[in-house]
Amino acid sequence: MTTAETVPACAYPGCTNPAEPGAQAPPFCEHPDHHALGAFRKFREKRRQRKEEKRGAAEKAMPPQSAAQPTAVEQVPQALPSRSRDDLVAVLKGLSTELPAYIEELALITDSAAAEARIETATRAAAQRTLAAEERAALAEAAAEMAVAELDSAREEFAMRTADAEFVRAELDRYRERVFDELDRLKPVGQD
Repeated sequence: MTTAETVPACAYPGCTNPAEPGAQAPPFCEHPDHHALGAFRKFREKRRQRKEEKRGAAEKAMPPQSAAQPTAVEQVPQALPSRSRDDLVAVLKGLSTELPAYIEELALITDSAAAEARIETATRAAAQRTLAAEERAALAEAAAEMAVAELDSAREEFAMRTADAEFVRAELDRYRERVFDELDRLKPVGQD
């Protein structure tokens, strides 16, 4: 065989280890923290960090506030002279693109009935997947047991046929010797 078999890499973010042999999709390595839930948490943490970085960049673009916190109405006149129009447009564009996502997340967080329904749906789906996996495992075990039984039967049959073939070969050799002995006995004297 000339083509090399490729081993999939671990699906955990940032991990370059090879996946466990026989691992199902997505494959993970042998590290105990490298699994689907851990990968989800890592992705969520990276997303949170990106949001914080964006928020930090937006705060840096804003002018520093005095020690006494003025009201929003008082802030606007003070902020306008120190900011350029382009900075304000950039901040407003960033806010307008991120605001719908924040509103959606807020709606999801505050809607406890929807959250409970999602949790119940996810729990039911996980239970169904677990049941299906257990059924597949049971079928695989039964198939493996049948295959082992068939292999044992085939080995016994092979051993019996091998013994029969050796017996026939021994009988054939014995008859061959008798035939040669009989031919030697029937040769006239003086002929070799």
